[in-house]
Amino acid sequence: QAIPKSRRGLIEIKLMYTDEHITISIHDNGTGIDEHMKEKVFYPNFTTKSSGMGLGLAICSDIVQSFDGRIYFETEKGVGTTFYIELPRHAMNGELVAVTGHSGDMR
Repeated sequence: QAIPKSRRGLIEIKLMYTDEHITISIHDNGTGIDEHMKEKVFYPNFTTKSSGMGLGLAICSDIVQSFDGRIYFETEKGVGTTFYIELPRHAMNGELVAVTGHSGDMR
């Protein structure tokens, strides 16, 4: 819903890791997040949509924090937004499963 109808939507998901952290990034090519909304996106009941309850990012934030992680984002108006979920490796109980996949064309 953040991607204008005039633009073909693109969502890119990456998994990066070091000895200490695992980071998942989710990038879209949407309109970006307005400056006055940046501080509110993780608050419960905040939404810019005509429908929905505004709980998604608040719940995600609570879950990530419960694993001693953090969630944050970078955004550029008219270009898109990247959300980052960073978790400590100890939250994975020492296990890191290799995931391979195909970045197929989703329409």
